[in-house]
Amino acid sequence: MDKDRYYIATQGNDDEAYREAMAFACRLAEEYPEIKKVILLAHTKQNVGWLERLFGNDTVKKLFTGTKFKNCTPLFKIETLRTYSGGYTPEEAVITLGLDSEEVLKIDGYRSIRAIIAIPWSQEGLAKWVQTWSPIELRGNQQTEASHPEPSCVVKVAMESLTATINRTTGINHPSDEERAKTYIKALHKYEPKLNADEIGSYLVGKLGWKAQHAKDVEKLINTLNEGRFFRGGQKTGLQLHYKKWKEKCKG
Repeated sequence: MDKDRYYIATQGNDDEAYREAMAFACRLAEEYPEIKKVILLAHTKQNVGWLERLFGNDTVKKLFTGTKFKNCTPLFKIETLRTYSGGYTPEEAVITLGLDSEEVLKIDGYRSIRAIIAIPWSQEGLAKWVQTWSPIELRGNQQTEASHPEPSCVVKVAMESLTATINRTTGINHPSDEERAKTYIKALHKYEPKLNADEIGSYLVGKLGWKAQHAKDVEKLINTLNEGRFFRGGQKTGLQLHYKKWKEKCKG
């Protein structure tokens, strides 16, 4: 079962955004009866000021152990990035409290999450997650277009070829998969006009089904070469042959 993704295009201390998100989560639970719990996901126990201003300290204390609100079915509970690990049954809606893209992408793959409602601290900080999944913006109810273009056809073909030949469960952790990935990135870096690590990472996650942490390994390789540094491994010869093969596929 896929998950629903939403966000509110805001930034800073927008307390009302959290009230709106929680009310929306209640409505989602009516639509999806399998949602039994709403997780309010914060950086740390200290990063819950929005909720304290909305509900007061006594209610926030109850939220750390779990509490219900009037006329709303699911249990609401505060978790932190350190304590939250998800589960196996899709029975949770998660409201992220000022988290950035890397943090939201990390929990996005949890099986227990039926829906995510992301509230950013800054819109730039959430841009990569928005780009990856094009979630629905709740205040405008419009699906957001990707904030950056997708990779070129050649890059897409290369990443699709890489995806087809590795174990996506482990990403490029196996030596042979890592070697292939390094070869492909070297070839693309040498012959493509530009490689954007964020664009490629978003494509791997959003279109090719990679886990965010595994896509990050590919992004690191790209950023290493983009910064003028080098990495060990990957073929040194025959790179043009790979590139020509990908380019021919795009022409066909």
